[in-house]
Amino acid sequence: MIVLELISGGDLKEYLNKFKPSPGELVLSSVPSILLSFCRQIASGMEYLSRKKFVHRDLAARNILVSDEGTGICKIGDFGMSRDLKDESYYISQAKKIPIKWTAPEALHYKKYSSASDVWSYGAVMYEIWSLGHKPFEIYTNQECIRLVDSGYRLPPPPGCPKPMYKLMMKCWNPDTHDRPSFSDISSSLSSPDKQLLMINKEDPVTVLGGALETSHSLYTDLQYMYKN
Repeated sequence: MIVLELISGGDLKEYLNKFKPSPGELVLSSVPSILLSFCRQIASGMEYLSRKKFVHRDLAARNILVSDEGTGICKIGDFGMSRDLKDESYYISQAKKIPIKWTAPEALHYKKYSSASDVWSYGAVMYEIWSLGHKPFEIYTNQECIRLVDSGYRLPPPPGCPKPMYKLMMKCWNPDTHDRPSFSDISSSLSSPDKQLLMINKEDPVTVLGGALETSHSLYTDLQYMYKN
């Protein structure tokens, strides 16, 4: 049995909606630091679970609870699919229903779940955070998503997403499980100063946080196609 505290703020997916700008307006200047804080908190929570040999298997913004205290305290929830790995590297699942657009290829094709597959899902959560609540692959069917990922396609960066954040997403989406960062590695990467992690280079195409997703398709192309077959 898992006992969880009551969190009053709802889930992260809904919480992100409050940051979406009204038409013709920009997001508040404080929002990027808040989003970075969410990334850090979730990585820290997953690092703890990984150390305890638990694999979540359903990490997504809808399963992150957020308190209304301050700028939002994140708590990882919905352990309905989680499993204790004990001394095994992978958990072989026979589950019928899985969250395809958040799930790593090895879990989709071979039902092999591990901390590395949770890392893939964490990258999808980062995408949800920096897109202010958009689902990964939301314009594609599940089958189209699988074919795209297998071909090496990866989600373009959300508009206004700092390059260090997208670079970390891409590391999480490495097709080789051994080459993905651990949650300890992710937490270490996110420990750098905000100014360094939130930097937007002047030479990059101009995009706006919270903007239409198609506006960023030409952003960070040096990273977007690194796994393309």
